This record gives sequence, structure tokens and C-alpha cells, in this order.
Amino acid sequence: MIYNEEFITQVLEDCTMALVCPQGSFYPNKNFGSLIAERGKRIDDKELLSYARQAVDDLDGVYIKNAFTNEENAVFTVMINDEERQVSISL
Repeated sequence: MIYNEEFITQVLEDCTMALVCPQGSFYPNKNFGSLIAERGKRIDDKELLSYARQAVDDLDGVYIKNAFTNEENAVFTVMINDEERQVSISL
């Protein structure tokens, strides 16, 4: 299935928002967000991947394939249906 770049960009922005937003801080949905910010730089790669997958669980067609820390950042390989992209957030 082919998606236009605008659609992919919007989904990546939604994914990034879910990863960056601390879980419980978004008033309309207390389950939105992730626990990544809470753990900060003390997070290991397995924890990072688990928290990231939990954060995007409600985003249809989005799957976090891989996650790792890179000095001050966390890098995620995101699958959006058939498209593979990367998202990076600072820790």
C-alpha cells in the first residue's frame, strides 16, 4: 500500500508526540504518552523498546521495530504499515 509523504509525516509526528509526552500528563487521556521521560538517561535499550511500543500501541498501523540510545538521544525504527522510518528524541 502506498501512502503519500504528508500522511507518513503526520503519523511520525503523532508517534513522536506519544514518545515524548510523559504518560499521565495529557489531560484528555491519562494513558497517552510513555514512561521514557521518567527513566531519562538511566533507561536501557530493552526498557526503551518496551516503553516505546506501549506508547504507540493505540496508533493503528504503527510498530516500533527497534530502539536504542545514542549518547543524549533515543533512536527508534518505526514501521508505518510497509514504510520504515526513524524517529529520534532527546533524553
